[in-house]
Amino acid sequence: MKQTADPLRTFLDEKRGIMISSFFSLASKTASTESQATTNRYVAWIDGVGTWLILTGSSVSLGRVNGNVSPLIKTPVSEPEADIALVANLSRSHASIQRVEENYVLHPESSVRIQSRPISYDTVLPDSCEITLGDSVRLSFSIPTPLSATAKMTFASEHRPRTSVDGVILMAETCLLGPSASDHILCRNWSESVVLVQTSAGIVVKSKQELQIGGRKAGTSGVVSNGQVVSGDDFRFRLEPLI
Repeated sequence: MKQTADPLRTFLDEKRGIMISSFFSLASKTASTESQATTNRYVAWIDGVGTWLILTGSSVSLGRVNGNVSPLIKTPVSEPEADIALVANLSRSHASIQRVEENYVLHPESSVRIQSRPISYDTVLPDSCEITLGDSVRLSFSIPTPLSATAKMTFASEHRPRTSVDGVILMAETCLLGPSASDHILCRNWSESVVLVQTSAGIVVKSKQELQIGGRKAGTSGVVSNGQVVSGDDFRFRLEPLI
């Protein structure tokens, strides 16, 4: 059986110098024509798959949503909300996760457990672990592929952000969407993977298929902006920036 090339490995090879000219030629053109990225938060609405929050910053905060989660908690609306803000009885700033090279370090500010073990100091998150915030908020953390430092978090309890999503991507330059278990967002019915790449111009999408971005033909890669719809032969998604 003929094996298909791993799109992320191909991208990384290009980055190291193999076939680099075509991809970064496109990146430089799009950077000159598109405005610089002004957000590090996106929502991906993926047809037939679900909704994912994508965070591109190296540090993310976790806490409760602003507003009255219970009559005993009153938060001024003017206070900034956590990057991952959950409808739950948590502190407004309950914990944070910092990406340090290829590791993720959790900094607890209130009650936190990792694999049921209470922690009170900065701790490197192991792959495939469960984080418990407060008494009952449980999150699953994993790094799906060793080829990328990008991590994903899914909800092991019923607690969700105000706008419900299926999970959160902590994006470290690249994010894979596709049918493989090593893809960051599993899209079972896609024939092959699509790569999202973080650039100074915003998010670039790269595929072996011909793409349409915002209803226009884009070849096999292009910058996605302003909530444009991206589609190929057997997939369709919209990437919406959050301010």
